Amino acid sequence: MPPMSMTALRALMNAEVVSIQRSWLVRVWAGFALVTSVLPVMMVTDDSEVVSEVIGGWLSVYFIASAIIAAILGAGSIAQDADVAADTILTRAVTRWDYTGAKLLSRAACVVLVHAAATLPLLLFARRFGLDDATTGGLLMATVITGVMLLFVTALGIAFGAVLRNMIAAVVLIMVVFAAQGLIFDFLNMEYLSSSAVLEMLPDIIRGDRGTWDQSRILLAFGAGALALASMAGVAFDKREF
Repeated sequence: MPPMSMTALRALMNAEVVSIQRSWLVRVWAGFALVTSVLPVMMVTDDSEVVSEVIGGWLSVYFIASAIIAAILGAGSIAQDADVAADTILTRAVTRWDYTGAKLLSRAACVVLVHAAATLPLLLFARRFGLDDATTGGLLMATVITGVMLLFVTALGIAFGAVLRNMIAAVVLIMVVFAAQGLIFDFLNMEYLSSSAVLEMLPDIIRGDRGTWDQSRILLAFGAGALALASMAGVAFDKREF
């Protein structure tokens, strides 16, 4: 990977942040995440034994909905901006790696901020009401794992967006690949590589019933996958013709 210009990257990042702030999709996503984050609090009353199941179930539903939005954000960031990218790269002192890097970093920051805002109430809730059934460390790890998986989907979206020029085709392909990945690795009993298996084990993680090694393997697998996809996106966009 050639060195990136920090000045160009900073300028592109500023433009991307403004674009994301104006995005109706991001606003809907943030509103959905914040509003639904109170559902576990409303569903759990005096029976603290179901805290892990309720929060684990909410995290699974939240992840599936957020993954679709993250895929659209990632794929659309490049697939829909072909004309803008050509003008930016061909007429200004900006490299293709600068452009791709700004897309990756801005989308990753958006995912992290929305995810943190949505899951922080859960941490506070479990700390206050659910210690009998949900450890603070287990809940923190569950939210970190779902966040890393969302970053994986975002990187997958940007990679497919760099390869395909049609955003809808890229998003559909992302959903198919991600669903197939979960089913295949689940069938092979490689739970730490299967998104569906990881979602199923969230209540166990929240209760602290999963060991450190199991949790570390999940983070390493999806974290390394996100980095690999980010590199693939840069290479694919670098070879793209305008």
